[in-house]
Amino acid sequence: MQRTYTLSELSTFLRRPERELKTLAEKGVLHGRVRQGEWVFDLPSVAEWMEEEITRADLAMSKKLENAVANASDEILDDDNFLRNMMSVDLIDLQFAARTKASALSRMALLAENCGRLWDAAAMTNALREREEMSSTAFDEGFAILHPRRPQPDILPENFLAVGISPGGIPFGAARGSRTKVFFLLCCQSDESYLRALGRLTRILKHPGFLDQLLECKTPFETLNLFEDAETATLD
Repeated sequence: MQRTYTLSELSTFLRRPERELKTLAEKGVLHGRVRQGEWVFDLPSVAEWMEEEITRADLAMSKKLENAVANASDEILDDDNFLRNMMSVDLIDLQFAARTKASALSRMALLAENCGRLWDAAAMTNALREREEMSSTAFDEGFAILHPRRPQPDILPENFLAVGISPGGIPFGAARGSRTKVFFLLCCQSDESYLRALGRLTRILKHPGFLDQLLECKTPFETLNLFEDAETATLD
């Protein structure tokens, strides 16, 4: 996937009208710069905007944005199961013991490091903290999608998705003050793979009843099976 886009190229990539994107850029919602009289957008800035779009969008729009990234990407991924393939039983903690926001960040990073999916938990914890300082990744529905602001390929051997379940929940910054019970740690080696995974995860989370079923899982194997079934359902 290319790293910069003109307004026309971004319109084609996202399948959104140029006028709409230009208005967003002029308002500072979509960050870009004017170069020689033409708007230019860097992929990391586009990724930040798409992150907000994907998480706010309905199922149809989430799928559209995910497909846009997939069609423009040079990465070869198993489209049917690529999110499930980022997971494993040792990346799932159904008795997540964090009691504060700070401990939740460090414990999720340590969970990944202990599984060999992360080489530097301290560096990832700092990256997660910096992202949370921008705005909380917690949603009122009781989950948070932890991730660094930028990909961390130097400390990741591969893309992964970790899951921590805190039965009682903890205050994590959700807009309405609700407690967060489900913590996802989504780490990818590129913006492209991150956006694809985020789109797929968001669509799974939007399916009615999924979060309730997730909280009822008794074993990591049951959790993996739930994700596999849900991911398959998003492709129908």
